[in-house]
Amino acid sequence: MNSSVFELIEEYSKEQMHKLGLYGWPHVQRVLRLCLKLAEFEGGDVDLDVLKAAALLHDIAKHIQRSNPGIDHGAAGAEMAEAFLRKCGFPKTKIDAICHVIRAHTYVEEPASIEAKILHDADFLDKLGAVGIATIFVKACLTNQTVEAVLENFYAERQESYVIKHIRWIKKPHLYTETAKNIAEKRNKIAFTFFNQLRKEVNLEDLEKEI
Repeated sequence: MNSSVFELIEEYSKEQMHKLGLYGWPHVQRVLRLCLKLAEFEGGDVDLDVLKAAALLHDIAKHIQRSNPGIDHGAAGAEMAEAFLRKCGFPKTKIDAICHVIRAHTYVEEPASIEAKILHDADFLDKLGAVGIATIFVKACLTNQTVEAVLENFYAERQESYVIKHIRWIKKPHLYTETAKNIAEKRNKIAFTFFNQLRKEVNLEDLEKEI
């Protein structure tokens, strides 16, 4: 597909993601970059048109799910993407493939294509490492949780919350590609190091060693 079509897709994605606020569009950009990098290592049979379009559109319905928690943003996003891509002149076979990728990233469907596995893993990787830690504290601020509350949740997981859900993603990442698994293993080392250090500072452990 020519670049002008992807410019239209990018503008549409920006329009939808800005409804989420500060978090939305930068996340899409990071996921797109991760997708393209994973595709380099996962074989030459990746349809980049499908992958790029799905990466740009995978969260376009997230603002709808925020207002209506019973709606799955993968399923709703696939419907929105299908309608938009038809207007852009995307071939039907590619639209069907893109919609599968979008649905699969929220487990509406099990990822059946390499593009679906890559998008799922790229989206998951953006929840890990330093970016994942930063995102946890953004979510904590949005839900009025203190540093101490986040720290307790990391070790105790005593109640259901958006923050605890993210913590579980860090502790038990679910990934499909070997490339993503290798990246996750390296990225997640910082998370445990960070929270161990945070616990020491909050509880004034080993303070004498710092003086």
